[in-house]
Amino acid sequence: MKKNRKVLWITAFLTMGVVLGFIVIKNETEMFQGLNLLIITLIIIGGVIAFITAYKREKEEKEGLATDDELSNRIKYKAGYYAYLASLYMWLFIFLFKDKFPDIETMLGGGILLSALMSFIAKYIVKQKFNE
Repeated sequence: MKKNRKVLWITAFLTMGVVLGFIVIKNETEMFQGLNLLIITLIIIGGVIAFITAYKREKEEKEGLATDDELSNRIKYKAGYYAYLASLYMWLFIFLFKDKFPDIETMLGGGILLSALMSFIAKYIVKQKFNE
């Protein structure tokens, strides 16, 4: 089991490196300008958050703690609800300001990345203030 986790971590880091490498090669001159910088930053933030979450989950499994219980399921559902509501408003504003985006692919990709980031943020906030 431990060997499989190491292979998974190595594969994840290599995949992230290949994706970022492809982006750098494709947009070598316009890489760190405007919306491209925001999209790359969101990709990196999403990857770091996913790695931290996976590391914490692996650490909890090693300590013998239950990874899924009733409280964690309620946190997931509540965070999903808030992330969904926030994403609806985010997509509304994206479509209202669609002329500010250079092309449709950028608008769609940025919206998906922002939805993922909102999901992580909602889960963090719900975990901090669950009983309020």
